Amino acid sequence: MRKWQYRIPIGGITKKWGYRILVIVLVLSGSVYGAVAFVRSLSCETTDDAYVTGTIVPVAPEVRGRVVKVFINDNQQVAAGDPLVEIFKDDYVNTLQERKETIARLHAEYQELEAAVEQKRKSLSQARANLNAAIAEEALARNEVKRYERLAKQDIISPSQFDRIEAQWRVATANREAAEAAVAAAAAALESTQARLNTQKFKIRETETSRQMAELDVSRTTLTAPISGRVAMKRVDPGKYVQPGQALLSIVKKDTWVVANFKETQIKKMTVGQPVEIRVDAYPGKVFKGHVDSLQTGTGAVFSLLPPENATGNFVKVVQRVPVKIILDSPPDPQHPLLPGLSVIPSVDVSRPTGPKLS
Repeated sequence: MRKWQYRIPIGGITKKWGYRILVIVLVLSGSVYGAVAFVRSLSCETTDDAYVTGTIVPVAPEVRGRVVKVFINDNQQVAAGDPLVEIFKDDYVNTLQERKETIARLHAEYQELEAAVEQKRKSLSQARANLNAAIAEEALARNEVKRYERLAKQDIISPSQFDRIEAQWRVATANREAAEAAVAAAAAALESTQARLNTQKFKIRETETSRQMAELDVSRTTLTAPISGRVAMKRVDPGKYVQPGQALLSIVKKDTWVVANFKETQIKKMTVGQPVEIRVDAYPGKVFKGHVDSLQTGTGAVFSLLPPENATGNFVKVVQRVPVKIILDSPPDPQHPLLPGLSVIPSVDVSRPTGPKLS
């Protein structure tokens, strides 16, 4: 009769203990990770609603016209003042030339009016001199009339002699009145010419302004870079007709920062200057350093296109988010550029108050 013996499979025991050890390691790792995450949550505030932003300046023309030259390419680095786009300028140059010719004509007319004013002044002076002479003649004739009137009463002179002297007095009076009228006419002519001269001054100033605007339009046919940075969103090519205000391209400045939209329940302990660790989705494992700079004066919803109207009666409480600006302390890394729009996860160490409260 054969005896049966029970044999323990060594390979099965090894495999079973391997699984047990793996489970224990996973449990311990999860416990340690959970403990670290719990401790970290007590001292750090984190959000995934954050992104990199920076200074983005759109470039748009201020005059209309057809594009004749484009001096830049996509993603090209430019310096402030570098030419970007040139618009056909002949129409604006012709307008400028027309303004200059108009100014030259107005200046010639102004000089002519100045000469006329000087002539009118001389005429007024002559008329006043004639008036003074007429007044003197009238006074002399009046005195003669008085003397001859006494002689006529004494019958020393004949009536015809008195009538002749009286007629001379009446003529002198008429000459004096005519001289007064001439002075008034000369003064009115001078005033009218002076008014035309003043009007000419305003015409010259107005045309000078038009000339300056024309010169400005000529200069605006060449678009230059307002800041130093890299070209983005280029939408212009030679031959296209552009309008004022039409976005042709944008220039992105090198300096960037992070805007993190923390919940309103997370900013209680945040202060200016607190250190921040920044992880970028585009660069796994790479950690950037930064610090809290400032807090937006208002939640994101307040500045949205359609802000909430909580007084309508349909109120539902929603946790609001407050944008917090985070400045990067890490030096620029050419291998890991922080481009505007990249998603990031910042962690603010709120256990160390280093500055004033965010406000």
